[in-house]
Amino acid sequence: MIATATAPRTEAALALNGGTPVRGPDNPLPQRAPRIIAPEAYDLVKQVLDSGFTADFISQFEQEFAAAHNLRYGVAQSSCTSVLHSVIGALDLGPGDEVIVSPITDYGSLSGVVHQGATPVFPDVDLDTGLITAEHVAQVISPRTKAIIAVHFYGQVCDMDPIVALARRHGLIVIEDVCQAIFAEYKGRRAGSIGDVGCFTFDDSKLLCTDHGGMALSDDKLVIDRMREFGVERGARPDPPNGRVHVRPGYNFRWGNMEAAVGLAQLRLLPEQNRRRIELADKLSAKLARLDGVCPPVVPRPGGHVYWLYHVQFELDRFRVGHDDLSRVLQAEGLPTFSHSLMYYLVPHSHLFLDNREADLARLTNARTHLERTIRWSFPIKYTDQDLDDIAAMFGKVVEAYHV
Repeated sequence: MIATATAPRTEAALALNGGTPVRGPDNPLPQRAPRIIAPEAYDLVKQVLDSGFTADFISQFEQEFAAAHNLRYGVAQSSCTSVLHSVIGALDLGPGDEVIVSPITDYGSLSGVVHQGATPVFPDVDLDTGLITAEHVAQVISPRTKAIIAVHFYGQVCDMDPIVALARRHGLIVIEDVCQAIFAEYKGRRAGSIGDVGCFTFDDSKLLCTDHGGMALSDDKLVIDRMREFGVERGARPDPPNGRVHVRPGYNFRWGNMEAAVGLAQLRLLPEQNRRRIELADKLSAKLARLDGVCPPVVPRPGGHVYWLYHVQFELDRFRVGHDDLSRVLQAEGLPTFSHSLMYYLVPHSHLFLDNREADLARLTNARTHLERTIRWSFPIKYTDQDLDDIAAMFGKVVEAYHV
């Protein structure tokens, strides 16, 4: 039992303390895996095999994915980490240059910055959403700043218009990391089509899953061509007399036709899957909003969150136990959240090789507070209304037991 000085009787009913869980091992909540696969995928993969791997589904996927975002050009690569690396390489960013990166993210967002020798710089975030804002970005712009990487974390879109306007005033490139927010919308535009370059992932856990892969989109053909040169052609350009000539160091970040074939089929499922996920999340948020001290996601604009993760923030001053205890209680009740803090998402905290970590952490007060009071879990479209009722009941048990 979690020790407290004056534990109410309701605490004994918690599964962690021997009570009956809302959802036990014999009746678990649905999970994202196994993934729902479009029937068309089987036929398209067969076409790749029947062609002896000569069928070109990569170009087709690049064109269809770009068109789905109302953009003209795309280049597919092996992951979003490689795509983000390639765009930094394509822009010739390196030592002496600074790139502003969302501080709540994954290593992939800054990998290319680091490997090309540039310096990542981290602004603070909006306390409620955990996303960067133009106001916070403006505070860390310097004469060395060359680009901004805006991460649409959890599946929600940053407030992009002010960020883009700020970037234009300073002559900066805006790169969108859309790994968690494919087809999320911002004022009638899809995430990834608002800045200069949009970067996406198709790995095994993301909204559009092809097992692995990534994509960059832009209306700037020169940037996409240079990304292809850097990350697909290994720094080479065609040279008719000799086949090719290498004009710069590059990488082999190539994608595969099998994944592209699956991607074409999955791409056609995603709009309906996102619609369903938003519908479910809206229902759950309405239920959780009735619980004192429990804050469902803040979504300023319709369609601006596609819920790769569903996240809840606790007003910790209203509870007698902390974040980790609350998370463990919910996990015991059957919610597949993590029983540890989310501080590994705070990049200067978890990436020990970065310079200026202590100064960055001292500045990132909102980012730290946001993560210290947040839990999140994968949000599958397989949920039923009963599942949502049970999730709300789990949080209800927490509030009943530990609310001040």
